[in-house]
Amino acid sequence: MKKIKYSLISAIYFFGNYVLASSALNFRIHHEYESPRALGMGDAFVALANDYSAIFYNPAALARRDDGQINLYIGGSAAVDFFTFGQKISEAADTNGSEAQKKSKVLSVLDDSYGDNYFVKLTMPNGIWARPNWSVAVIPFTETLNMSIHKGFGPTLNVTSYTDTIMAYALAKDFYWFESGRTSLGVTFKSIYRGYMNSSLSVVDSISSPSTIVNPDFLSEGITFDADIGGLYTPEIPTEGFWSLLRLARPTFGAVVRNVFDYGFTNNLHVYNKTNTTSKPERLYRRIDLGTRWEYPEFLIFGGRGVMDFRDILHPNVNFKKSLHLGFEFDWTMFTWWRGHYRFGVSQGYLTAGASALFSFFNLDLVTYSEDVGSRNESVESRKFEIRMNIDI
Repeated sequence: MKKIKYSLISAIYFFGNYVLASSALNFRIHHEYESPRALGMGDAFVALANDYSAIFYNPAALARRDDGQINLYIGGSAAVDFFTFGQKISEAADTNGSEAQKKSKVLSVLDDSYGDNYFVKLTMPNGIWARPNWSVAVIPFTETLNMSIHKGFGPTLNVTSYTDTIMAYALAKDFYWFESGRTSLGVTFKSIYRGYMNSSLSVVDSISSPSTIVNPDFLSEGITFDADIGGLYTPEIPTEGFWSLLRLARPTFGAVVRNVFDYGFTNNLHVYNKTNTTSKPERLYRRIDLGTRWEYPEFLIFGGRGVMDFRDILHPNVNFKKSLHLGFEFDWTMFTWWRGHYRFGVSQGYLTAGASALFSFFNLDLVTYSEDVGSRNESVESRKFEIRMNIDI
């Protein structure tokens, strides 16, 4: 946490004064909530979602819970280059010499960083309570900051920032409409208050003067209310014949329509910016997620599953590569109080991996994954590492 804070301060302080040039091009697909477990297995979770995170991945899975779960967590993720970037800027600005020499060295660092992407995400203490057929989530603060260096009139810093406060409530129920399987439906009602910045900032002469990258004068903000509707279907597999072989795999299929209303952030409470009354945060965008899950047989202390999703269909930044998510998860159990998972997968064309270990009620999640921050026609990888500490009861 201290290292993240130091790097942020270094980059903010030594970049100096900025002017607002224009809105930055933003090709990311922002998700207001991400589970480290899902990220480790390629962020393919629509047809699985069998833990507390179902409220955000597929609320229909709550109808299949047999017990309750309370998850309290704190965590963060960052691109490794984010730390080295702040350190290089700090070292360049601290060198001996005139202001012109310092400026030249800092500009040299920026010149070497053209095209690079810098990312950090901080999640303050949050909680999700899941029960059979319902769940509630309170996420007071999540900050996502994405920066990249481009060539404009001198070095140009593209900054995209999301500051989200989320409250959600979900309901789910089983429906036996077909004799040949189990159908579950669920809905998540959510409110999101968002502070948002998407700006292209140009460095000017007085580069050694302090400034704030996420400047409140550039922030737009607002609140929106929306809903996600999800479904799960598990077919009944015959006990005899060729198709009976699928009984071991127990396939399940899922679908979610996200942000059904998608009317935007219409009400501004002026929490971050007291003067901005015109601009609004980026819309949530109506999206469709489709997924499938296949179990494989337990062997010794191991068990597991494979998953495949096509996510974010209809989002303006999506293409086939960004939509495809594929993953595998292996369970291991030593004792009832000591167990965990290993995961790997492919998300947006890049490898992911993760692990978690549960010791009694403390759960530690570690994951590395990449995001494609490029346009539809050009892929740009942003590799991230995340750690999350959970109290799971």
